[in-house]
Amino acid sequence: MANPDVEGILCDCVINLRENLKRRRETVYVGCGAGFGGDRPLAALKLLQRVEELNYLVLECLAERTLADRWLSMASGGLGYDPRVSEWMQLLLPLAVERGTCIITNMGAIDPSGAQKKVLEVAGELGLTISVAVAHEVHFETGSGSSFGGQYCSAGGTSTYLGAAPIVECLEKYQPNVIITSRVADAALFLAPMVYELGWNWNDLELLAQGTLAGHLLECGCQLTGGYFMHPGDQYRDMAFPLLQDLSLPYAEIGYDGKVCVSKAEGSGGILNTSTCAEQLLYEIADPSAYITPDVVIDIRGVSFLPLSDCKVQCSGAKPSSNTSVPEKLLRLIPKECGWKGWGEISYGGNCSIQRAKASEFLVRSWMEETIPGVNHCILSYVIGVDSLKATSNGTESWQSCGDIRLRMDGLFKLKEHAVQLTKEFTALYTNGPAGGGGISTGHKMEIVLEKRLVSRESVMWKTGLQHTNTSESETSEHHSPEKMPKLPKENQKNLTMRGYQSGFHHSPAPSGQKIPLYSVAHSRAGDKGNDINFSIIPHYSPDIERLKLIITPQWVKHVMSVLLSTSSFLELDAKPMDENVSEDRPTRKDNLRSHLVSTSCVDLTDMGCTTSETVGLKFLLCLRILEKEGNNNNQKKTKKKKIKQKKMSFTGTLDKCNMSNYSSMDGVLYCKTHFEQLFKESGNFSKNFQPGKTEKPELTRTPSKISSIFCGTQDKCAACEKTVYPLEKIQMEGECFHKTCFRCAHGGCTLTHSSYASLDSVLYCRHHFNQLFMEKGNYAHVLQAANHRRTASGNTLPPEPTEDVAVEAKEENGVSES
Repeated sequence: MANPDVEGILCDCVINLRENLKRRRETVYVGCGAGFGGDRPLAALKLLQRVEELNYLVLECLAERTLADRWLSMASGGLGYDPRVSEWMQLLLPLAVERGTCIITNMGAIDPSGAQKKVLEVAGELGLTISVAVAHEVHFETGSGSSFGGQYCSAGGTSTYLGAAPIVECLEKYQPNVIITSRVADAALFLAPMVYELGWNWNDLELLAQGTLAGHLLECGCQLTGGYFMHPGDQYRDMAFPLLQDLSLPYAEIGYDGKVCVSKAEGSGGILNTSTCAEQLLYEIADPSAYITPDVVIDIRGVSFLPLSDCKVQCSGAKPSSNTSVPEKLLRLIPKECGWKGWGEISYGGNCSIQRAKASEFLVRSWMEETIPGVNHCILSYVIGVDSLKATSNGTESWQSCGDIRLRMDGLFKLKEHAVQLTKEFTALYTNGPAGGGGISTGHKMEIVLEKRLVSRESVMWKTGLQHTNTSESETSEHHSPEKMPKLPKENQKNLTMRGYQSGFHHSPAPSGQKIPLYSVAHSRAGDKGNDINFSIIPHYSPDIERLKLIITPQWVKHVMSVLLSTSSFLELDAKPMDENVSEDRPTRKDNLRSHLVSTSCVDLTDMGCTTSETVGLKFLLCLRILEKEGNNNNQKKTKKKKIKQKKMSFTGTLDKCNMSNYSSMDGVLYCKTHFEQLFKESGNFSKNFQPGKTEKPELTRTPSKISSIFCGTQDKCAACEKTVYPLEKIQMEGECFHKTCFRCAHGGCTLTHSSYASLDSVLYCRHHFNQLFMEKGNYAHVLQAANHRRTASGNTLPPEPTEDVAVEAKEENGVSES
């Protein structure tokens, strides 16, 4: 039974200083019970059981992705709040109420009032007397001054990142057992109890910066205490399985003076040290000098970590940003429909598994063309275990060694019917495809993206409210008995106490004069927000940062990530390099985005001072693997005209590029879809007509270098001229190294790129001339003869630069073959 609502007044997000400040505690203990929507409730209960001094437990379960899912669910008649809220509360409420620990969570998503009712229902079933507060954004009808019936409304799923103020008001007015919010900045969920308990004001920016630092370190849960950290190939990150099995969620001890210590439970597993803290510090940080939250913009470049024990680390050095200490506007998320996604997966194992997967892809595309002509360009295919990460191939050996692979096909369509049809055609592989396939999984759903917009503080409104339950004392004793609560085994606690991570592990400088993988020198964690990705480079041995900074340049980053950029899912990706004077600001049009993807200007490097690490940011790298259809249909006619014009003018070979939707590969040799399917039809299998992959010469067989010559020398030889190739002039392709000047078309002498070349019998061609030579006689026999003759005549001399005569010749060959 719930009492009537108690509602607060309507407020905007303009910052107003607090009045009648009161310091309620000298130190407040704030724990993280969940770092994302899929976290483990039992781990949160263990933290409550082990750390009795916890004052607050924060469940951070709302990401931008899950917010879109909640909007889609509510739009279709489902729940607008996290459906697991009852599971969490059934497990945590009894002990939290007994200890007096307040639970703060953003599981309300776009329907906090619905979540509030569910929590009250769970409390009633448990026989608990509790109060549940809500703090949420309020939207108004256009042209009116009142909210929708006085209730929270998502306004089409729109939500704005709120700060800590609404939660602080809940604590001041209601002192509830549970606070449920809508979209609130992650760090603000943790900052709010600090402001309330320690008597901070909104202009205490130095204190707010330290509090926000604590919140940022805690917000991802076990990522601070050893989760997403263990790596068996790294001696500094390899931990015993028992340590990984019993990770402790983190908590922070914050003093009124801004002193912050992050900790894990005594006797628990996991690792808490400067390395795990540094990874989490830089996680999802776009600009370390200006990390923006609704309450304060902080500069984390001077943050340092001091281990006090195996379970506690002191954190200091966060300060307000020198440019803007408080943001003038807030970030608003607006869900937008971007089509229907359909997908399918099937597994193959054993002999010729990859060839069977490729045949399956060919069949599904053929069936789709029969039923819905013209939609194959909306479908992307890749083989998990072979090329799903777009790693460069080392030749036939890597193909033959793959005995267990999985084909996946993704499509993004304008119509739902097209997405459903893809799942139907894919399922037909069971009885119509190659032998030995199994484990088919298909699905379809509406694809939602969140559009981001900055809005003024005055335009964002919020309010609070409270409900509480009334239950009799007999009900409480019947339902809420200590005997029924899960207990942490004491024996387990003892064992974990005996095996702590040795924080004194000796770190030594990276060796010189030998080839070493990067992960033996440093560790990293990548994070993404929308289409931006950033990753940290943190050396195991701090002084190695100076050597790493000589290697990790924008050009180096682009080269390492080029396997992703060269197969962009965007149609007709323009590979022209950007002008050096082009601004690094984020483009607003997709055309600008495409050129941004292949430019070094999209790479930002930031040197972190006290943490002896470096953060690398790449703007617009993480694009959907599925083609974005928005705007493509309107430009199809223009694109076709542009293609015709390019074919008449092209002699550089850089315009007919291979992207994720138009290439196939056999034994390390790339083919366009058209010729790949044509060669398959001629013999009905993949054993004939296809050119064999290049056999590596024994003297060139070696482990690829993972790091520059700062740590070692180079013995790489150019496959074309057989001279030494140095890192700054090296291009690596299919296990071979080339000078940039040697990476040219054997027919026309034009410069090649990773996305514009074709290879036949170890001879390189641009795609334009490669296709042209095939069309002359319907095969490549005369091409091989010409290549042998050219090699005999010219020896190892470089092909000439393309001239105007070559351009004229390319034009003439489109209509008449050479005599």
